[in-house]
Amino acid sequence: MTAAERGWDAVADGAVLQEAGVALVRDGGLFVGVQPSAPPAAERGVTVRAVSVVPDGARTAGLLARTASGELPARVAGELPLAEAAEAHRLVAKGGARGRYVLRP
Repeated sequence: MTAAERGWDAVADGAVLQEAGVALVRDGGLFVGVQPSAPPAAERGVTVRAVSVVPDGARTAGLLARTASGELPARVAGELPLAEAAEAHRLVAKGGARGRYVLRP
């Protein structure tokens, strides 16, 4: 990748792109990844940081209740039975989905 193809001041990597994400950052920029098992190496003066996530069932339940009540809006692209989770992944990977897929038990 050439310097001209880089250009983002910062990349927040929730998809664990790692090195491919760092490559998108301009020289001297910032890369933040979700707690990777092995953070990518800093290069070209790019600052590399990682954030971690701690599960919080009570908070998640509260957010779900607020979403179900309509207080927090959610965009739903579609609903599928849990048995079709692989299809939901394929649909998301295809691109163009506006919203998330809800998997029903």
